[in-house]
Amino acid sequence: MSEYTSGYGFPQDVIFDEARARRVLNNKWFFVGTRGDVPEPRNYFNFQMFDDQYFLLHGTDGVIRCMVNRCMHQSARLLKQNTGKCSASIICPNHQWAYNLNDGSLRNAPGFGKDFPISAEGASRGLRQIPVVELSGMIFACLSDDPDYSDMDDIAKIIAPYTDPFAFGKGGYKLAHHHREVVDANWLMVMINNRECCHCTNNHKGLTKLFDPSSFNGAVTPAYKELFDRAVQRWEGLDLAWEEKAFSLNDSVRVARYPMYENYKSITFDGKPASKQLIGRFKDYDPSTLSMWFNPNAWIHFTSDHIATNWVLPLGPENCALYSSWIVHEDAIEGEDYNVEHLTDVWKVTNAEDVGLCRSMTIGAKSAYYRPGPFAPDEQHCKQFCDWYMQHSA
Repeated sequence: MSEYTSGYGFPQDVIFDEARARRVLNNKWFFVGTRGDVPEPRNYFNFQMFDDQYFLLHGTDGVIRCMVNRCMHQSARLLKQNTGKCSASIICPNHQWAYNLNDGSLRNAPGFGKDFPISAEGASRGLRQIPVVELSGMIFACLSDDPDYSDMDDIAKIIAPYTDPFAFGKGGYKLAHHHREVVDANWLMVMINNRECCHCTNNHKGLTKLFDPSSFNGAVTPAYKELFDRAVQRWEGLDLAWEEKAFSLNDSVRVARYPMYENYKSITFDGKPASKQLIGRFKDYDPSTLSMWFNPNAWIHFTSDHIATNWVLPLGPENCALYSSWIVHEDAIEGEDYNVEHLTDVWKVTNAEDVGLCRSMTIGAKSAYYRPGPFAPDEQHCKQFCDWYMQHSA
């Protein structure tokens, strides 16, 4: 293996090393959705990583679980839609094996007799569950049979002062729109691109009409400092936590609040509200975003009227799945309180611009002439991500 140097990008053999990616996803917790993606009992949300498919399921007991999306009879896919609502059982479309919603245990196996589900063989045919933890309404999974929960305990304490005003984990939200696509780019290239905004001025013309590019890099210009100082006065008046915690208290999470330009009410290209229904304890629109970045795979933005989640999982060395959800107040009515295109346009456009960059980065990383490049001071979070990945995927 080529030698890794901190402060530089990944060696070529690390970028395309599937075994290394599997190790980090077996050892560390990764983001897989929110309570807003499955807001009601029996709602499900499926996702894929490498050749395996999984789904989140909101049980009738209120608990959200993650299960492997394959029947224990002949391995058929159980839930075929990206999102949906189960019937009273999870039923395989192939031979109608039925599983209980709350624990995945086998309920009925046509052709095997009524007592088969309670036999030793039947009991061993329940759906495989994946460990999950819910933090402030956000769901994290780990593929390990014996996961270390210490990261989740740390992160819960770090983000609580920021997320508590939204009461996301208590419900009261719904999924307004979900988008996913298979991207022909390496997933690590997507994450490195996400961890800096030095490329934003030239590549995200729409986004930089909302935010000063200094927002996401840690750089401070006089104009941005003035904008930020005014925002701090407003946030403190609203009793909103704002101090940045950048992978220092725990190396898997960064959280910060950033001001938008003051004529904006939400993350929309025209600056108008994304939804007429405010969320959390907001009584008026605040031109800011509470943003979180989770290693190894997610970035989340909370505003005063909606929550936008973005996350990526590898499908292979040269492609990945990019997931995005927009979550609004449960009482918000589509076409009356929000318009899906208006709500989603900023991140759909920005993500599409980034996809082009990540494809180019992936193609370049495959070249025989590839050499890891150095990170500038304003790309400090790229360095942090690479150091983190090398440590936890070894």
